[in-house]
Amino acid sequence: MAQPHAYLPDDPAAARTAPRPAERPLMAARRVVHISTVHQPFDQRIFYRECASLAAAGYETHLLVPLPVTELERQGVQLHSVGAPAAQQLALGLKRRWRRVWQAARLARQLQADLYHLHDPELIPLGLWLKATTRAKVVFDSHENNTAYLRQKYYLPLLVRGPLLAGMEALERLAARAFDAIITADRGVADLYLRRFHARRVITIHNFPHLDLFLQQPPPADDAPFDLVFHGTFPRYNLEVTFAVAEALRRRGRRARWHFFGKCFETEWAQAEIARRGLHDDIVIDAQMVPHDQVAAQVRQAKIGFIPLPDLPKFQHNIPTKLFEFMALGMPVVLSDLPPSRPFAGDGRCAIMVPPHDYDAYAEAIIRLLDDPALRRAMGAEGRRRVINEYNWQRESQYLFALYHELV
Repeated sequence: MAQPHAYLPDDPAAARTAPRPAERPLMAARRVVHISTVHQPFDQRIFYRECASLAAAGYETHLLVPLPVTELERQGVQLHSVGAPAAQQLALGLKRRWRRVWQAARLARQLQADLYHLHDPELIPLGLWLKATTRAKVVFDSHENNTAYLRQKYYLPLLVRGPLLAGMEALERLAARAFDAIITADRGVADLYLRRFHARRVITIHNFPHLDLFLQQPPPADDAPFDLVFHGTFPRYNLEVTFAVAEALRRRGRRARWHFFGKCFETEWAQAEIARRGLHDDIVIDAQMVPHDQVAAQVRQAKIGFIPLPDLPKFQHNIPTKLFEFMALGMPVVLSDLPPSRPFAGDGRCAIMVPPHDYDAYAEAIIRLLDDPALRRAMGAEGRRRVINEYNWQRESQYLFALYHELV
């Protein structure tokens, strides 16, 4: 079931067969700079997975990101502000975006890094400038299928969305040809960079969970206060599916307790919809971000992990990180049957995958698991075994280290 992690036009096996960092000495104090003008300071992938791991491995690691203070240090990572954080808005404000990029460029040149690691498409021109004016290596970390994500922003007029799509494709094509490597979070996006943009080099580094954060938590108890949980960021389409599935359960004379916690973009709409549908006693929405080290304890307050992704272009290429977090906690999962998740859970041994818009199929899967505690425990144990053996950050980080060692 393992997916390849490295995609190199000349030698597809190179990154997988490279020695691990423990087997060869790192060159002392190589300076690496990660840059994001969009993400929050302590983003799960950027800070907790990549930057913290690189600092622990001996790299002098800097992160340029929106911060309320000028500088701070955390877990060996030096954070520098490119501007004050602001609420996420449609365009954030072109003037503010430009100021952040300008500040990132100024700091990047001051730091004189051996390697620059970019996390936002709008930073590709900055990367091209750094590539042309310094001797540093430059990599671009494409967290998702950016063009597909733009296509599903139907609220944007076609006259706006069309040029944005053309510009995004042009930027990604330049990055694919000019940068030293493209990093992706899943194989679907990696394949796009290879096929469409003919990238020089693409490495896939999945967002697998930290074992030390999740394995210290026991599997959920049979009397857990909630039946299903969804955490992280949940836009309207996730909630619309949940409401429809809750109603499908009621038609069968069943009810379930749902817990949503994290970032909700439309809390007022969600609460009004819950009231309109009479789901007050079924669905709890806690629209507050939980500290990184407390997420696992919150998630295991439910019996079943729930991932209601619609069949949109973005989700044809991106793997839901929640899947592996649920598996690490020994929880069975009910999720949409979409191509990226099938290699990891498609055999039905740790999750039940259902057609994305078949609310009755969701309901039947939930009832099956709620009525069979032994099945929940067996599927949860299989998911946890897979994470321990393969789908974990401790293993996945070795591919990041191998790339960095080779480049710098």
